[in-house]
Amino acid sequence: MDSNQLEPFKRKKKRQKQPQQKKKQGNGVVVDRISELPDDILFTILSFLSTREAAATSILSSRWPNLWKHTPNLDLFNRNYVRKTTEIEHTSWDFETCQNVKMVNSALESHQAPCLKQFRICFYINKSAQSTITKWLEFVWSRQVERLELSFSCLRQKQAVVLEDMLGEMRPMKHLRELCLINMKVSSGDISLFLRNCPLLKKLTIRCSTLTSDVYLCGTTLMLEYLQLHYCILNESIINISAPYLSEVKIDAYPGQLWFKNVPKLVVATFMHHFAFEVCCITSQHQKLTLSLSYTENIVANSFPQMPNLKELIIRDSSLYKHGFLTNLKMKHQNLKDVRTNVSKF
Repeated sequence: MDSNQLEPFKRKKKRQKQPQQKKKQGNGVVVDRISELPDDILFTILSFLSTREAAATSILSSRWPNLWKHTPNLDLFNRNYVRKTTEIEHTSWDFETCQNVKMVNSALESHQAPCLKQFRICFYINKSAQSTITKWLEFVWSRQVERLELSFSCLRQKQAVVLEDMLGEMRPMKHLRELCLINMKVSSGDISLFLRNCPLLKKLTIRCSTLTSDVYLCGTTLMLEYLQLHYCILNESIINISAPYLSEVKIDAYPGQLWFKNVPKLVVATFMHHFAFEVCCITSQHQKLTLSLSYTENIVANSFPQMPNLKELIIRDSSLYKHGFLTNLKMKHQNLKDVRTNVSKF
């Protein structure tokens, strides 16, 4: 990975180099203590850096040029990708000339570690580059990745990446434990494909994406423990959940329906807006519940289900105090010790 390919990931302001304090032995010879460490330790140190930063360590000494190629993390992102892309950039963007795309291609060609703890890509890219993304995923299939995050900052629905079109011949990912999909179109078939090929998947997060069909998170052997749908558009889709090991769920999506069937270990639930009324679907083992409501009279008018194990309740609408709702709730739930309102964090 040369300096030109790393250019889009450089900071706007370069830090001034601080004078290095060289350690000398009694005979005056400079000793490089860090480079004396075993390779495995150096790989671990570099894994805390982004791929761009890790590659930049190549200039430190004659031993460092190839170390970044063996790190267990590939973190490929543009620090400025979160800013809004202008209309001109949307129209003129070309994956064949995009420096970010070139950087990823170069990194994957150079990287040699057989296993990866994390593979992460975060920058603007649209569906015109889906054949290129498919090649990146072929690299992922071959590296026993434990955590996969794909985040493409394309806010225009017509140009958004379609997950189904880039999965290609997906291979089993027996080591994948966490999957995060951001800013793309996702179908039920895509999710089912990951669930079938990733038997150890425990954490699934889908953010700022459009779900194009009903979603089925079901299976007696499903190992999923955590599910988050954040700022997703469901287009009236139904989310069907039957996961025996699921312990925490966070749903902030619209519009649509949410159905629970077999969730015996679900103890922490967060429902936003109209999904808050799905509280009647959940079972009695809940210990922590967060609700965000737009129309408090709806939940006041309906009977709140009995939750004998409920210990913590967060409701993001202080007007419920006016209805005496929280007072009555405490009387019915003797184990409820912590009630809070107006908490903004999802």
